[in-house]
Amino acid sequence: MSPTFFASKLKPPDYLIIDDKNDVYHISKVLRIEKGDLLQVNYDSKLYLTLVEKVNDKEITCKIVSEIGDKESKVNIYLCQSLPKKDKWELILEKCTELGVFAFIPLQTQRSIVNLTKEEFEKKYVRWNKIIRETVKQCGRNSVPNLFNVMNVEECIRLAKEEKADILVAWEGAKEDLKKVFENGVKDKVFLFIGPEGSFSEEEIEMMRNFGGKLFNMGPRILKVDTAAIVSSALLLYEKGGLGLL
Repeated sequence: MSPTFFASKLKPPDYLIIDDKNDVYHISKVLRIEKGDLLQVNYDSKLYLTLVEKVNDKEITCKIVSEIGDKESKVNIYLCQSLPKKDKWELILEKCTELGVFAFIPLQTQRSIVNLTKEEFEKKYVRWNKIIRETVKQCGRNSVPNLFNVMNVEECIRLAKEEKADILVAWEGAKEDLKKVFENGVKDKVFLFIGPEGSFSEEEIEMMRNFGGKLFNMGPRILKVDTAAIVSSALLLYEKGGLGLL
């Protein structure tokens, strides 16, 4: 099956229209999809198996054959990641989107390596969203994860409280491991905090503790931030059945 593409509109009774110029080019010129071929299409957060009816330089018209089951996790993970260097952050966005992370919150922590101005963030925000969206197309998800604006730790914690979510914090100084945290119960909505290479400051850790944060260590070896983000997201999704493996 080819990658999933996004339709911009539905023409009654059952025709989906793809008119993004890059997608039209990819479908017609790169994949060489023709009338009568099958194509997986995402529309309004639903996935459909479609039959291509018409291909031209401006749009692709597809007839809905059937709806594909929901591929989204029932566990909503908000990955709150202290901004690392470009290549690591983009890898985190890609791999955690594949895994099923619900949303991404870039954090500006006291020891963050990357500090962006408003103008720099606005430029990067477009690229980051594109990476997320392209990954959704590749892995066939129903929904595009939300990308929040940069927050500090306190702002992020307050959002977690508004969402009535659990707060989980990967921290090398924690006495409990993730397995123990699971044994004590974890909600289906989680704000997962991953710190910078230099870790969270004591002030930030205390703040998260005071807000009910559950701190856990990632084992005896020191993990890089991208490894910690991907592994902890995968373990949390697996434990809660969000990878579809249980």
